[in-house]
Amino acid sequence: MSTTATDHPFSVPRYPSGQPSLTATEHLLVTQGTGRDDCAALAAQLGRARLTHLALPDFPNLAALQLVLSAQLKDARVGLRLDLRGEEAFVWPLHALARAAGLQADEILMSSNPEGTRRVFCVHCATCQPATSAGHLTCTQCGVMLEVRRHFSQRLGAYLGVCADADQPYQEVQP
Repeated sequence: MSTTATDHPFSVPRYPSGQPSLTATEHLLVTQGTGRDDCAALAAQLGRARLTHLALPDFPNLAALQLVLSAQLKDARVGLRLDLRGEEAFVWPLHALARAAGLQADEILMSSNPEGTRRVFCVHCATCQPATSAGHLTCTQCGVMLEVRRHFSQRLGAYLGVCADADQPYQEVQP
């Protein structure tokens, strides 16, 4: 049996260091940080292809960035490639937005650090919440101590959180 399969479950996202499509007519780079270096490096690689950069710090909040991205995707033409860079909690909601706008998975390139902020879905109250890369957390909605499983839902953009101890779901002291 291969250790690769057990080290990295199928559902956990991988972030390949893929190259941007040089045949695409337009590129849209969305970064969690300022992304100036990323933008300059990508522009150098692309040559004359059109490049648009949206950086979260340039917007008052994530919702404002999402509105602008939605508008960009609504007016997009065939040949657009979307490049998302940031923590998992940042890139996966944007990925869902792009998919809902009609982009295919191979038209979206994502780069993320799995050690950053991520989202966890509590199976007990159906709440998605931000979390660190720690293996346990207390659900902000229902208070259950969750064990974060190595299963990722691309639809939700979140890892699965299940009760860590069924005998003490709320960490109460038992007599």
